[in-house]
Amino acid sequence: MQLHQRLIDEMLTNFDIQASNIAEVTGISEVSLSKFRRGKADLGTAKFLAILAILPDEAREWYVSQILGAKPKTNLRLLVSEASPQEKAEVLNAIASWAQNISTTETNLVSAIAS
Repeated sequence: MQLHQRLIDEMLTNFDIQASNIAEVTGISEVSLSKFRRGKADLGTAKFLAILAILPDEAREWYVSQILGAKPKTNLRLLVSEASPQEKAEVLNAIASWAQNISTTETNLVSAIAS
């Protein structure tokens, strides 16, 4: 299996993209897509580019960054989905603390202006 095939397979899994949806939109048969994902066959350039064109931006950015070896933009949605329950709880607590501090700061600012 070549790198571009392995990464397409990983991307579809990581971003919860259904191969059947890609097949339907691009006109590529599900059998051809499955063979491609398993490294049993390759796609022509036009079909490969058709797949890249219909991907969500974050999935496409991830794929291209992996191929080129560049760091993708931070995808918070992906980070949260991969986080453990403990990490998710820590993030929610941090957001709640931040929101509370913002509210307190705004209240103090309004009080200072009114004085």
